[in-house]
Amino acid sequence: MDWRKRYRDLLERLPIYVEDARLALCGLSTFLDGYVRLHEARPLLGAADGTPESVLARELFKRAGAGIGGEFHLEWPEGGTWVEKHLEVASWGLGGTGAQAAQTLAVLGAPALISLQDRSERQLSVIHPNIQVAIPGGVVRRAELPAVPGSKPAHYIFEFTAGVRVGTALPARSSRTIVRFGNERLDDDPDFYRESIVAAGRAGAGILSGFNELAEEELKGALEETVALVQAWKRRGLALVHLELGDCATARVRDLVLEKLGGVITSLGMNHAELRGFWAGTNDAIDQADKLSKAFDLARLCVHADAWALTLTKGDPQRELEALLCGCLLAASRAEKGRPCRPAGLPAHAEFQEPPCGPLRDHNGRSVACCAAPYLKHPVATIGLGDTFLAGTVLVLGQSRAP
Repeated sequence: MDWRKRYRDLLERLPIYVEDARLALCGLSTFLDGYVRLHEARPLLGAADGTPESVLARELFKRAGAGIGGEFHLEWPEGGTWVEKHLEVASWGLGGTGAQAAQTLAVLGAPALISLQDRSERQLSVIHPNIQVAIPGGVVRRAELPAVPGSKPAHYIFEFTAGVRVGTALPARSSRTIVRFGNERLDDDPDFYRESIVAAGRAGAGILSGFNELAEEELKGALEETVALVQAWKRRGLALVHLELGDCATARVRDLVLEKLGGVITSLGMNHAELRGFWAGTNDAIDQADKLSKAFDLARLCVHADAWALTLTKGDPQRELEALLCGCLLAASRAEKGRPCRPAGLPAHAEFQEPPCGPLRDHNGRSVACCAAPYLKHPVATIGLGDTFLAGTVLVLGQSRAP
């Protein structure tokens, strides 16, 4: 398969998708990310045993040495203050799967509405000016939204790069660990709930995320409210409601989220590591995805990995393949530039590896779409690549007509 030609052909179609894009409803948790380069975080190397700093250091270096990213929750209320005082935060960015997908769509020129509780100057400064935000009187662009006091705790993203030593570890794979120093709640944004329902009939997709960051005692109520919201979206005519699972702290939390939302969502997404967490003993991604898809009777299940992506679907496999290609292209472009961007071509150092199967096939009564992704061994950044991939897929799948 000539994947380079596939992606070059897609580059010619991308402006049409942007021009015809329908609104994406992006919730339900938006926050601030502080980026830290792990190989520059020297104060962690000298952390005294028994301190929260030493717990943080041990976890981060262990993950880097194994080439594993994901999320890490450390209950340390002063953790953010310590990081900003003792480590160098290289930059600040937008956090949250829905919010980062919206950021990518806005950079392309496509419309997106986000949930937003924190409207402080620091939070607003990292949000694209054209992203839509709900207010009591309707919807405005972020550029028109005044800052107000108060903020949510930031998350801190510790990035490591293949071949760059961190402590005694030499990572073989580039990735990042997202660190939270407390449990989160979904955005308290009743205006988003109201305006997203109003807009659902003309929207192309709804994105749900943030449940993996909630404490169990917060989870039940949040899921009940979300079910009611999704049902309202669907009554207004929204056809695509996507849940991005995220790195859940426990299998119990993960399974509770799927039990409550599996019956109302139409699409589920995760990375390959999250898929492997469901069953031990098999490495066949398609069989694993098939089992999970049938367990919750999902219309669509999408899995993204470093070098490939696949979808099991009851829908149009050709459209799904186009969505995968678009998601992979946008993610690879972000990996090359270190930020969401409009692709001008394939990344210069992109490699293509053999995906789990050919582009299209049948599997136990469903269709499989699969593609190789433009893989960069030494990306400029790894944060947000899955969320950027998601933006590309909903850009295609949210169109009013098939490509």
